[in-house]
This record gives sequence, structure tokens and C-alpha cells, in this order.
Amino acid sequence: MKLIACSVAASLFCMASTQAEIRRMVCLLTGSQEVPPVGTSARGCGLFEIDTSTNTVNYRIVYTGLSAAETAAHIHGFSAPGANSGVKTNLPAGPVKVGVWTYPEADEASLLAGLAYVNIHSGAFPGGELRGQIVDMVSFIDAAQEVPANGSTAQGVGLFMIDKATDALRYYILVGGLSSAELFSHIHGAATYGTNSGVVHNLPNGAIKTGVWNYPQAAEQSILDGLFYVNVHSANFPGGEVRGQIVSSVNPIDRLQEVPPTNGQSVGCAFCSINRNTNTLGYDIQATFVGSTETAAHIHGFAPAGINAGVLHNLGLGGRKLGTWSYPNEAAEDGILKERTYVNLHTNLFPGGEIRGQIRWPIPPCPADFDGDGFVDFFDLDAFVACFEGDPCPPGKSADFDGDGFVDFFDFDAFVAAFEQGC
Repeated sequence: MKLIACSVAASLFCMASTQAEIRRMVCLLTGSQEVPPVGTSARGCGLFEIDTSTNTVNYRIVYTGLSAAETAAHIHGFSAPGANSGVKTNLPAGPVKVGVWTYPEADEASLLAGLAYVNIHSGAFPGGELRGQIVDMVSFIDAAQEVPANGSTAQGVGLFMIDKATDALRYYILVGGLSSAELFSHIHGAATYGTNSGVVHNLPNGAIKTGVWNYPQAAEQSILDGLFYVNVHSANFPGGEVRGQIVSSVNPIDRLQEVPPTNGQSVGCAFCSINRNTNTLGYDIQATFVGSTETAAHIHGFAPAGINAGVLHNLGLGGRKLGTWSYPNEAAEDGILKERTYVNLHTNLFPGGEIRGQIRWPIPPCPADFDGDGFVDFFDLDAFVACFEGDPCPPGKSADFDGDGFVDFFDFDAFVAAFEQGC
């Protein structure tokens, strides 16, 4: 963090922090994203924290089910879904990959634009058995998420990039194996797992769906909270054959997050949504147990990564846990949003927990970054003063800075306090 020293007083000068963006992105690893597609039951996920001030990516990636031994793994770039590109960095071997990639400044814009991807190569598929585009949000699409669920074996994956400056959600959606002709497809919302809701955007028909949803600005937080979903309707299932929640909370579950770490070989992924109006956490937790048998499963809290805490919610046994937790109050919600809850899966070999996954969310924007450029500086002060005086505000911003429904000098004071604090 860089500090800009300034003098202060009635002239509104102050000490402000300049902070480059810290951003979380995610991936869903599937064979269907390979070019050409690969028929494999292997699957995985990844979480990436990008710090543009240090040009670093901290990553955590897990996978399971390769059809043959892993031969190599990389981050590739830069290309959009459906196209291949060269290796940018090597990844460590094994089903749990944790590390740091320091990228050149020239690569930053392409990385943040969703043009990099993870590729895991195997003996059976030397060109890559699992691929996952590194994007803002993903959707695992299948029949189990339909309400009610059905017996279709069709599956799909959705990749999403959100542009909060223009209120645009760009998508690339793959769907295969429908039992009958596709009738239509939509994005529905707002609703969490296990609940239906109305259509908000029509998707094109076809196995590959690309486009942009220009969402209403009021829907943005609900989108980031994972409260919208893809629904593909077919002749056999006119109400929907396959569905997939669109989530930014994608959380690898692995042995290294246990306290203390274990030597278990199981891995999993937790896809989460949160409805702040109904105090509901939705989850789709998928795990594969290797050499052990699951004995219990919970959401624990409240504790940050590296610290243990008690049980908050019981999860059912089995490789997939699809459901919701009605948490009790705003204090619990605060703990959830501050990333102090985690999934813990217990086995006969590790009764205290074989694998754990902290539940994480997108990093919220800095309130003092009023112009949304990733820095806190005098351009933010100028933008707020102009907005306060009646000029157009930056997208998604308001002169009602304290949110009390009025624009007055309390808002001015609140912004100055945020500006002094920086990020």
C-alpha cells in the first residue's frame, strides 16, 4: 500500500491510501472446456487471489478423477473459452495445488479479463484432460439442481465475467447430453439453491451460448451473492432439464486447510450463495473420498482460516450435499461474510476432519474508491464532490454515502472519513 501525504483542514485535504486492486477469481475444471472437448468424469475447482500491486496470483486448485496419471499442469493464456493458448506458468503436481504466480505487468489486463485458464494434462489426454477458465463466476449445470430434481444425465458449465461499471454480465455456457430437443434457456432469479424464480434474461439456444445480460444495477449485489441461475428447458422437461446456480463463491476443500493438516487424499469443492434478506446460505458441496469413509460433515464457525471452531450446521453424508442453512441472525451473517465459516468433512481415518474448505466471497470494493479505478486518490475526492453538488455520479455510486436516504453534510463527513481511512 502506498501512502500519499496531504495537508488537511477545511479544504478537505487528508492522508489517503492508494491501493491497487485485490480481486478474487475462480475456475471450474471440466473436460468439456478442453479444445477439443474431452469425455472424462474428472472434475475440480480453483480460487485465485490477484494482487495488482505486487503482480501476484495466490492460487488454490483441487481436482479428482483423472483417467490416468497427471503428467503436467499449467496456467495458460491468453485466450477466450473455446480457444487454446500457450503456457504462462507451471503448476505443482498433485490433486491439491497451492502456490503463487508472479506475472508480468503486461499480462495483467488479459488475466483480469478472464483470458487465462488452468489446464491439467494426463497420460490419457496429453493435451489436457481438465480445463478451467479463470473468471469472475461459474455455474455447474445439472439435473440435481432442478426443483424438483429429475433423472437427466445432461450436464453443462457456465463461465461469467461481470462488469460493474457498465452493469453487464458476459457469459459462455456449454450444455451437452439433453434427453430431447432444447425448447429455450434463461437466466432466472433471484433465488438460492432449492428455490425457483422467474426469468430475467433469455439465453440463445444451442450447445454453446454466448452473450451479455445488461442487468439492472439494483440486481448487482444479488448476482454477486449467487442468487441467479441458468435453466435449460427441453421437450421432455419443459419446466427445466438442467439448472446451475451462478456463483462467485467457489471454495476448494482439501487436507492442507485442516488444523493441523492431514495426509488424506480426498478433495472437494463448495459452491455457495447467500440470501441476505432471508438469512439463507445455499450450498452445493461435492467431494470424492479416497481411501477413507465419510462419517460426518458440517459447516463450522466462527473462525478464520488456520483456527478451529464448533459446528454450526450439519450436512448430510454423501459425495454431494445440495441444500441450504437458515442461519440465525445478522451476527451470524457478519461471520459468514467475514469468511469465518468453513466446510469440514470427517472420515473414519480422520475423525476431527480429513478435508476443510474456508467459505470465501468476492472482495468488496473500497468505499473511498468513489470513481472505481482501483485507487484511492484525489480523483475520488473530486468525483464525490461533483456528485454531491449534483453532477452525474459514477456508475453504481450515490451522493447518499451514508445510505440514510438523504443527501446532506453527514454524507460529506462520511466520505471524508472513508477517504482518510483509505483501504
